[in-house]
Amino acid sequence: MKASRLILVNALVLVGLAIVAALAFYYYSTQSHYVSSQDASISATTVPVVANVPGSLTTFSVQVGQHVKAGQVIATETVAASGTASKVDPPSAGHGAASGSSAAATVQITAPVAGDVATTSAAAGQEVGAGTPLLTLVQLKTAYVTANIPETSIRHIRVGESVDVTVNAIPGVTFHGTVTAVAPATESFFSLIPASATAGTYVPTTQRIPVDIRVHTMGYTLLPGESCSVRVHT
Repeated sequence: MKASRLILVNALVLVGLAIVAALAFYYYSTQSHYVSSQDASISATTVPVVANVPGSLTTFSVQVGQHVKAGQVIATETVAASGTASKVDPPSAGHGAASGSSAAATVQITAPVAGDVATTSAAAGQEVGAGTPLLTLVQLKTAYVTANIPETSIRHIRVGESVDVTVNAIPGVTFHGTVTAVAPATESFFSLIPASATAGTYVPTTQRIPVDIRVHTMGYTLLPGESCSVRVHT
């Protein structure tokens, strides 16, 4: 074998070894200093609004996507007046005072907090009972990330650690966040249908623990339910 060819082969071998070493170092560094998960999504505070007393909805003046202010009238309800006016909750509970004649009274239903209407389940003219769901408000300004971390990695995560977040709906943007809470139970622990198996057939599955992450939105609007990926700096 010519000397020049031997040198070329040796150089290629060295390059190959360097690439393998670099990949091994990258893998070790990633596994040692980061915990990653693609099982994550945007969450936000939601507030249900319900009817306070039995009656008939006279008006229902909001729609999905509409922003409402705290205390804003979102519906009115006609109710029997026998003692109603003295029993209706004050506006701070989400419902205004009742007014009317001895035969009937009108109750104003108000938004308990500011937010955006996420769902509605009522319409003008509908008969409702006490506790009937009318709508759900979502507070987009409280958006945060819930990431489900494998139980094999959860011991590495602490409150206060920094997180890189990428949202599928906003490609090319990396958001920065901070771990604010680590759930004290797995995602499946409170499931209505817990996992079970016949004796002798059980195959263990990796459980996941929810982790809450506060995100700096940088002016973007993050919508609850949007999928995202996280990388926690441990």
